[in-house]
Amino acid sequence: MVLQQERRYLLMMVAAIINQKKAPILSSSQISWRSMYQLAETNQVASLLYVSVLGAGVDIDKTAREQFFESYQKELKNVPVYESAQEALIGQLEKNRIPSMILDGTSLRDLYPHKEMRKMGRIRVWVQKKEISRIDGIMRSLNYEPCENREDEGLLYYKIPGVYVAVYDKVRFVNKKLERFFDSPLWMFPKAEGRRHLRRLDKEEAYIYMVGKSANEYALGRMGVRSVLDFWLYEKKYGEELSWPHIEKILKKYKLLEFSEHLLELGDIWFGNGVSEQMDIYNAMETYIFSKGEKGRELSGKILPLIKDVADFYKRDRKSEWLEKKKEWMFPPREYMETLFPVLKKLPFLYPAYLLIRWWRVGISMGKQSWKRNLEKGKEKLHQIKSQLSSLRGGQKNNIRME
Repeated sequence: MVLQQERRYLLMMVAAIINQKKAPILSSSQISWRSMYQLAETNQVASLLYVSVLGAGVDIDKTAREQFFESYQKELKNVPVYESAQEALIGQLEKNRIPSMILDGTSLRDLYPHKEMRKMGRIRVWVQKKEISRIDGIMRSLNYEPCENREDEGLLYYKIPGVYVAVYDKVRFVNKKLERFFDSPLWMFPKAEGRRHLRRLDKEEAYIYMVGKSANEYALGRMGVRSVLDFWLYEKKYGEELSWPHIEKILKKYKLLEFSEHLLELGDIWFGNGVSEQMDIYNAMETYIFSKGEKGRELSGKILPLIKDVADFYKRDRKSEWLEKKKEWMFPPREYMETLFPVLKKLPFLYPAYLLIRWWRVGISMGKQSWKRNLEKGKEKLHQIKSQLSSLRGGQKNNIRME
């Protein structure tokens, strides 16, 4: 259970960093810094909080300080890694003349005072459905390996030292009506500056996309502090440039206007020292977000009917979509298999044999990735144990000296 005091202090620290103000100080006797780290990591703001931890004028638990530092260092290293990975990916898509769009990429880091403050989960790329069969070869040429995607319907790829790329054949939302708003050929969207095949959303479309993505995360209990912060910072940066009558018309049509307004208001309360006469609404949203949808769902659904509708829609369709996705993954179309095994163009009757070969390859690849992830986790755990033992030995030495 997340303690009220800890989540309140976490939000105060995030607000102070974003507004470039001095963070409030609480003594170690008032807060558990190890719990604070776990809370920050769960909400994907641990690297951001390190700035406050570093400057806090209190004796912070050594293990917690090291954990915050490691999160910060990881994202600091990831900044150039993800930027070069995204540029290389775009370069290959351009080279192969594949129209594409970066839905979520490294530009989100530009919303923050420093890029390493924003944790990167994955780069999300949209390509036309007819181009999906070519993606696997392109990703493998960039040293990516396929891995299981348990989050959504995208094709997920991974490469060392920890870059994830998800590829989609359409802009997907739990709100299927909103999907149709983006259901246009990629060539209809404007070109990205200096590119021939890379497309982009205009600022209004990008805002609507962020609303839809936030509704997804909220409805599925996946929203965290970073998600609210992303949305709030985007509106603060581009709000004066946006055509609000157009945005409000679209969001109202898809029953997302009320949700987007509540989400922005919550951001103002959390990060902008805002207040509201309807604090019961925002307290319920806060409880729902920090509990990952386990608490306050019923009340949140009453306050924001859209959330209950979206969640119910998801429950009805998720199982059938997952089964369909699994079936397509297990038995891909022959055209796709021909891109992996050109011999099938001449000998199509060998499809079942090469299907077994593909399963074998993917199984080995997933096994390797699982082994590598478990090895990394083991190393991190060992490092934590060593740090704790070191702290205990230091404490014992001090006790002996005092005696």
